[in-house]
Amino acid sequence: MGIEKMSQLTVEGPLGKLDNALLLCCESRMFQMTEFSNAAAPQNLSQENPYEMPYNEMKNMAASLNITPQLKAYDSISIESPEEFEKYCNDTVGELAKLKEEYDEIAEALDEHRRTDSNLKHLLSLDVSFHELFNMRYVKAQIGKLPSVNMQKLDYYENKGLHFIPFEQDGEYTWGVYLAPKNDAAFADTVMNSLFFEATVLPDYLNADAAESDAVLEKIISDEEQLKTLLKQKLDDFTANHKEEFLAVFSKLKHLYECFELRKNALISNDRFTFTGYCPTKSCTKLTEKLLTIGDVTATEVPLKGKAATADVPVKLKNNVIFRPFEMFVKMYGLPEYGTFDPTPYVAVTYMLMFGIMFGDVGQGLAISLLGLIMSRISKNGLFPIMTRIGLFSAAFGVLYGSVFGIETIIEPFFHRENIWRALGYTEQPHNIFQVATVLLIAALCIGIVLIVISMTFNTVLNFRRRKWGEALFSVNGVCGLVFYIALVAGVAGMFLFGIELFSPLYIIAFIALPLVLIFFKHPLSDLISGTKHGEKISIGNFIIENFIDLFEAALSFLSNTMSFLRIGGFILSHAGMMLVVAQLAGTNVPGAEITVGTVITYIIGNLIVMGVEGLLVGIQILRLEFYEIFNRFYSGNGKSFRPVEITFE
Repeated sequence: MGIEKMSQLTVEGPLGKLDNALLLCCESRMFQMTEFSNAAAPQNLSQENPYEMPYNEMKNMAASLNITPQLKAYDSISIESPEEFEKYCNDTVGELAKLKEEYDEIAEALDEHRRTDSNLKHLLSLDVSFHELFNMRYVKAQIGKLPSVNMQKLDYYENKGLHFIPFEQDGEYTWGVYLAPKNDAAFADTVMNSLFFEATVLPDYLNADAAESDAVLEKIISDEEQLKTLLKQKLDDFTANHKEEFLAVFSKLKHLYECFELRKNALISNDRFTFTGYCPTKSCTKLTEKLLTIGDVTATEVPLKGKAATADVPVKLKNNVIFRPFEMFVKMYGLPEYGTFDPTPYVAVTYMLMFGIMFGDVGQGLAISLLGLIMSRISKNGLFPIMTRIGLFSAAFGVLYGSVFGIETIIEPFFHRENIWRALGYTEQPHNIFQVATVLLIAALCIGIVLIVISMTFNTVLNFRRRKWGEALFSVNGVCGLVFYIALVAGVAGMFLFGIELFSPLYIIAFIALPLVLIFFKHPLSDLISGTKHGEKISIGNFIIENFIDLFEAALSFLSNTMSFLRIGGFILSHAGMMLVVAQLAGTNVPGAEITVGTVITYIIGNLIVMGVEGLLVGIQILRLEFYEIFNRFYSGNGKSFRPVEITFE
């Protein structure tokens, strides 16, 4: 568990082998390339990519044929040069394009003829040939459809030479033909357009009447449907027979295209290339062996140790199957720097524990876990594996609470142990969880205090390992902060919980005042220990004001961070309260209540709402505690993600 060890790999060889070396690095998916800031002789870095034209052609062809680009093995593909890819596009892909063009043309013609025939069927009662109708010497005629609501408006134009003859009414429209003297044709067209008349344009070859023209169109449509089916079959067969080859060629072209783009990251000098990058140490040997097979290419590995590594070294997290899903939360905040501490296991344990405490129910927990397990098989969403794990912790704490889908009569709750409550000072056993609300809130504060102390301890240890003595000793989250916080918490707890007075003058001076003074003078003390001076010189007044504000802010953060953990106890009570509401709505809060179908349905709906609403709220609140109350104490998240060069169509 932790951060994957990295090595720096430098690859060198003759310029003619550059593409082969880049291709192997891409195929390995274990090499992150770095850029040279100053290239001595950037010979080919400004060249246009010769694979760009065939690549764009194949990409457009894949889109037109509805072929989803995906990487395929291309060992059997002998095509290498851009010219060969161009020839493949012109031959194989060109033939495919010709079939596709013919299919598109016949499909477009068929759609047009179907629309025309659909309009024509509304005019079957017209027994005059279209040739005679549209070629009258003195009268202009036009067929089409008119919104039925505008039919009455035509009465106004009857005396102005415009006549509309309806043939059929179909829903909102009335189909027919309007006639007007040719001298008034422009006026008639203007009027009909204003009434939203839609003209039907017929092909020139339809010269007979409506019935005969309809028969001609139906024959044409039938022939075109057969031709379309035939072309579709040819297209499907051709695509199916060449799809695998197409994808293999496209995959190889994609690799060559992307590898040529990577040339800008190589240093070219004296007809030789050099490029460097990062590779997981455990994978370096395998990649080096592959590079050596090219011939005249060498690969030099330099393992990177955490303390000596620069901030540019990428980070790849490495955790076991239990903790791995929680890497998502760490990445949301920011990756750790290389050679430091991976908080994923800490986040996983604390998140699962707090969720179980705040949302403890056997039935609901198992339901959440089962849902997460099912959805993780269907979707790659990172939340579902987390649901599987936190659901189990919810069920475990549900056993302690004695809650199964909110019912506390199946399993005996933890607070029904009389001897435990007597040890806590109760004279009688509480009957429900609300009677011990104070104990829950105090327990929540204790959990918060423990987590804050652990986080501050992490920060102290990490700074000691980095030899940042000042931060480790005198910072708010270092030794001084730990002493101050633990002493203050111990004093308050002793006074209010156990009646022990710890705040003696010596105690206050040694464990509270002195740590605060050391925190106040952290910067000069750090410079004194390290023997160096950092930062600009500031006046005494500014020094006092700045450090007083920082100290006051730190004291407030201790208080606010600690009090934030009260939400743990609050959500325990909230969960119990919501399930009590469900029980009241179902009518089962009264002893001896009858169980009906309505009761069961109410319980099911109530549990679904509680799991959806409160489960989401609890998950968000715990994430807030992780980021603001825990991470702020020891974690920066300034690392850079390991992004190996790889070829993908995504």
